[in-house]
Amino acid sequence: MLKIASYSLRGQVVRVKLKCTCGNGRVFEVDEEGKRFYFCGKCRSRKTLEELKKEASTYWRGHEWVIECEPDQRTQPRIHAHFGIHLTIKAARHAPTYCTLNGSCVVLSESGMLALVDNFQEHYFQDITSTYRYVEITSGGPPGLPPLLTGRVVGVRFRPDELPRCRIGVGFEDLGDPVAENLRKYIEERMQERQSTPDPDAPRPE
Repeated sequence: MLKIASYSLRGQVVRVKLKCTCGNGRVFEVDEEGKRFYFCGKCRSRKTLEELKKEASTYWRGHEWVIECEPDQRTQPRIHAHFGIHLTIKAARHAPTYCTLNGSCVVLSESGMLALVDNFQEHYFQDITSTYRYVEITSGGPPGLPPLLTGRVVGVRFRPDELPRCRIGVGFEDLGDPVAENLRKYIEERMQERQSTPDPDAPRPE
């Protein structure tokens, strides 16, 4: 989990260094869906600036913050997608199921997935973000997509007034070579399809 490692005050600007409880020292700045996150390069834990400020005292929150981190170095292409999925949440691969979440994939890359689920319960939040982070993702299609993907929950975002809808971020782990290669091919094919599809809003030649 990302934590604040140190503060240094320069004028009215606070420069903040982060660390992660997993022991990794590399933190990246990531922009997704118009929001900025700070991202551990090892365990994929992430937090927003607002979440980090909540952990600080009133004195530090009153200043402008600059987070000292590295730019996003993930190079995998991402595609927007929409297909049904089931997320089986566990403490570990061979542990009993904690819960099953149903919903759809929203964004897919070789490194992970953003899912929108429709049966999340607020009391799941603490357990899933601390203990039950292993996840198995199954889908009934589309053709070409590996039927089973595995990984860890790296983010849980919801607003109480939106429940039971919730956004779940998953970082893929232990896919194995055949599954990872099939996933890469699936993403490449979807990108090629979209590049070859004419934009209906594009101006037409006279």
